[in-house]
Amino acid sequence: MFNAFIEPKKLKRGPQVITLKDAAVISAFTGLQSGDSVVDAGAGSGWLAVYLGSIVAPSGKVVSYENREEFASLAEKNVVRVGLDKVVEIKRADVFQGIGETEVDLVTLDLADSEKALASAFQALKPGGHCVGYLPCFEQVKKFVLESKNFGFEHVRSIEVGVREILVRDYGCRPATKGLTHTAFLSFLRKPRMP
Repeated sequence: MFNAFIEPKKLKRGPQVITLKDAAVISAFTGLQSGDSVVDAGAGSGWLAVYLGSIVAPSGKVVSYENREEFASLAEKNVVRVGLDKVVEIKRADVFQGIGETEVDLVTLDLADSEKALASAFQALKPGGHCVGYLPCFEQVKKFVLESKNFGFEHVRSIEVGVREILVRDYGCRPATKGLTHTAFLSFLRKPRMP
């Protein structure tokens, strides 16, 4: 498996990024594997696209939508920096205007008002495909999940991922007082398989 995402020093950071703790859970709970196809929106700094690209490589594809030129340019540079430019495409387009790809295995939505992209996500997915919303607030989770049902999605789960390090010392072990706690909630949806 490609390892660039695990070494963030290789990647430049602009807008807020999806960290490894959330990216890993997205790939684990959706069963993403080599050869799969992914639509990722918005690209931001491209960290999630790079991580997903490292999993679907060498024969899979990630198309990451970004309508802000400065973000798209940074994401593209990160993709090239880690050698995934044959796997990950940064598409300068507004996902709210539609998704051109079809029969994809996974759609990730990391946008304000991401529920407005659910109809396009549903159309882009193959039966059994997953859609994951990266949502900072409870209110967004509720809106995203309830709206998803209007398009035929099944709500699989909504979760929060926390990481708490343990300090290990000669004189005692205890949880660290600082850590990467709340970043966002993840809502997992699935397009039903054909009967």
